[in-house]
Amino acid sequence: DHFGELRVVQNSSVRAIEPLVNLSRSKSHWVTCDYLVDARLVTEEFLEKVKADLALFLKKDPETYQQEFRIDSYEFVPPEKIKLTLMLTMRFSFEHLNRSRIAQSKAGIAFAQALHKHGAKYSTVIDFPEHVGSMMVK
Repeated sequence: DHFGELRVVQNSSVRAIEPLVNLSRSKSHWVTCDYLVDARLVTEEFLEKVKADLALFLKKDPETYQQEFRIDSYEFVPPEKIKLTLMLTMRFSFEHLNRSRIAQSKAGIAFAQALHKHGAKYSTVIDFPEHVGSMMVK
């Protein structure tokens, strides 16, 4: 007995490269959802519209989601793609993994719907090489 505390034993090599986090005592936790879209469509106006839709979604379930969230748009992927990352906070501990996954899935769907509603697309570059008789996807 360690005075009611939980003792965690972890391999030294794992401890050296990964942080130890006490999830059972955290009253909340954050999750992310990533979507890759055509970069030319992502403007400040576009992001504001998506944020407004997500704010409405989060307000419908204040017991699950904190109202603060952000959308990061700094990661570019060739050719001409941008990764949008929704970061939001759940109002409960991560020890409730099933509840977290369900809430994350619902938020991810709401994020995707907001993106599509405001014109986000993912196009594929198709190349027709002269020396080959068929197209190929880049």
